[in-house]
Amino acid sequence: MWDYDVLVLGAGPIGSTLARLLAERDFKVGLVEKKSIIGLPLQCAGLVSWRIKEVNILPDEFIINRIKGAIIHSPSNHTLKISKDDVEAYVIDRISYDQYLAEEAVSNGVELLKNSKVTKVDYNQGKVTIKGHDILSAPIIVDAMGFKPGQRGFKAKQYLVEFQDTIMDPEFLDLKIDANISPGFLWRIPLSETRARIGFFSESRKSWDFLVKFIKSFSPHFNILKRYYGNIPAPDPNRKLYKGRCIFIGDSAAQVKPTTGGGLILGFKAAKIAAETIEEAINHDDYNILKKYHEKYHEIHDKEIKNQLRIQKTFKLLENDELDNIILKIKEKNLEDIIIEYGDMDNQTPLIQEFLKRGLLTSIIPSFIWKKVTKIWK
Repeated sequence: MWDYDVLVLGAGPIGSTLARLLAERDFKVGLVEKKSIIGLPLQCAGLVSWRIKEVNILPDEFIINRIKGAIIHSPSNHTLKISKDDVEAYVIDRISYDQYLAEEAVSNGVELLKNSKVTKVDYNQGKVTIKGHDILSAPIIVDAMGFKPGQRGFKAKQYLVEFQDTIMDPEFLDLKIDANISPGFLWRIPLSETRARIGFFSESRKSWDFLVKFIKSFSPHFNILKRYYGNIPAPDPNRKLYKGRCIFIGDSAAQVKPTTGGGLILGFKAAKIAAETIEEAINHDDYNILKKYHEKYHEIHDKEIKNQLRIQKTFKLLENDELDNIILKIKEKNLEDIIIEYGDMDNQTPLIQEFLKRGLLTSIIPSFIWKKVTKIWK
């Protein structure tokens, strides 16, 4: 006799969303969370594209700011401003939003078990050990427990910063590229004219100096109000998303965009695929059907993920002088309009295809590394 139809491990935004989708299908769902307060500590920049409203609920009360463009800074601080007429992204209150999604799950009948640390998962028997004592069971288990020790990925730091004497346009975020932290980057995500989330993700262990310099580039007069630390998994298009009676989703499945590290949109899309697959597996009493979740997710997303990984590999070939020159050449050749028309936070393939079709990559990429670049894009 099973305790639940489905056990979802981890009440982050992806786990809570999947739990709700399953409860709406009249399944008995247990949502296991190790924390006593959902959403804490904050481990996300809280910037999501406008498409989030197409894939999940997002009440306006959780939107702190609306972004229409970005200012890209080269290593020597040449800047490229990309502006769109419509809102491209939302800055959200991730802590409150995470809590809201968990509450929505509960209001739809999900049983939320907080302060419940998972110590063991039997993927084949459908058993989960809580704190070494209690054992819960379900024919289907979902691992949404996030980034795990030993998982390949990047370090991320972020500060909540208040500037004392600088007014900034809240409709534009700032991104800084530098070969020393590539394939990561630095960001300033505005919450208001004076307050911002400023951080980075990188493989480098020396990024602290870059972060301080980046903050000071806006003004030397600032206060750090809060500090946040986290990890971003390294995407893997070959990753297996199921094991026995269990599927993996969100950060535990490395479902993040390679170029930005963002995972909410991908995770919410994966939750819909997972809910449909789990429903079929339970109705047919056949957990082997879970393989369909793996297949459909990769079928839909692999092309975009692989193209973003190619972008990442290309940037790793470039030194700071070359990054400076790329920004200068884009401005010199007036390519901003192409970026504005085809650029997209979530789907970067159309912009890549347009640059390739017009032969523009050869005009901005240094000729001496072109052979290496063509091998990446073959």
